[in-house]
Amino acid sequence: MDSEFSFQASSIKFLTHYGFEYSKFLKDGIPYMNEEQKKTLQQHLLTGSWSIRSALDKDRLKVVIEEVTRWVPSAEEGDFMVLHDIKGFQIFDVQLILRQALLDIWTIPTGDQEVTVKKVNPRHRWQLENTSFDLCRKEHVLLSAQGFTNLFQTLVKAKKPLVGHNMMMDLLHLHDKFYKPLPESYEEFKRNIQSLFPILIDTKNVTKAIWKEFQFPHASNLLD
Repeated sequence: MDSEFSFQASSIKFLTHYGFEYSKFLKDGIPYMNEEQKKTLQQHLLTGSWSIRSALDKDRLKVVIEEVTRWVPSAEEGDFMVLHDIKGFQIFDVQLILRQALLDIWTIPTGDQEVTVKKVNPRHRWQLENTSFDLCRKEHVLLSAQGFTNLFQTLVKAKKPLVGHNMMMDLLHLHDKFYKPLPESYEEFKRNIQSLFPILIDTKNVTKAIWKEFQFPHASNLLD
């Protein structure tokens, strides 16, 4: 999946003013997905049709595959090599693609930004594929790919009050990014949000209601 997103110019100005680190956000951002994206990923994992869409990741993967395929013919069973500088979700990308392409190797993440590739025989490979300790099992890949969505799902299950200020835009993003693409109708959106978060407390609306109820003086009138 190669998602697209946009920025408002005013938002960029605001974030820049307060020292937002764009490079860190782009390099080390937290993954997330909604239910439709999860189904697509599950289908790719089940059918073995894993593919890389990012041009940068494709270039990195090409280098890795060339490095491994040069090593495999001369390697003996039990030999291993270590791939360095494998970042973020590339840890899964590299392993899944290599395992799909080369049936006589096995991969293991062995450290920060490192993957070990080991030459194995078919029987050993089958045993490794069926162990619960394999970090490239479908459930592990999904859990990692969901990222922040796991926290969202925890909040939904808890059914606790959700508190925010001027929350409309936040709710739109929560629905679209972590649940489902936004529906055509506002009524359906409201039903979905109410199902996800039965109790919403928007402090902006609370403040307005209090001011209206008790008619507090405005700051400009305090010295009158």
